[in-house]
Amino acid sequence: MQIPIIHDGRRIGLLETRREGAYIRFEARCAFLPGVRRLCVFGGEKHAPLGVMQPEGGALVLRRRFSRAAMREFPAAVEYAGFEEKTTGPSPETTERVPIEPAEGESFFVVEDGARCLALPCALRRVPPGARVREIGGKRYVLFRC
Repeated sequence: MQIPIIHDGRRIGLLETRREGAYIRFEARCAFLPGVRRLCVFGGEKHAPLGVMQPEGGALVLRRRFSRAAMREFPAAVEYAGFEEKTTGPSPETTERVPIEPAEGESFFVVEDGARCLALPCALRRVPPGARVREIGGKRYVLFRC
């Protein structure tokens, strides 16, 4: 089945689904957009997240498999795919960046945009697209959402 990916009222890509034994495979490809983009399927009043799109060859792609049990929370009839719009949570200006609990070495956990993230020290020559790099206590860290 082919499902359009809609962003700002325009079709920007395609989500394809197919059965693989006991699983359903989702493969999505759309035009590159900056930032972290979490793809969801929408239908009726429900939506379900598929995962975060990754840059590949000048586009954003996502490849995931779901079991029937995992798909119980999906809409019964999927109408389209699109990006999850964050409508709640703290604004970037009020983001709390304090360690929750220390981890081994110099890595630790922080709360960023209302989500728990693992902060790992980094020394990057250049920042890859979609990476979340923050300066905390005078050192650079890359953040991974947990």
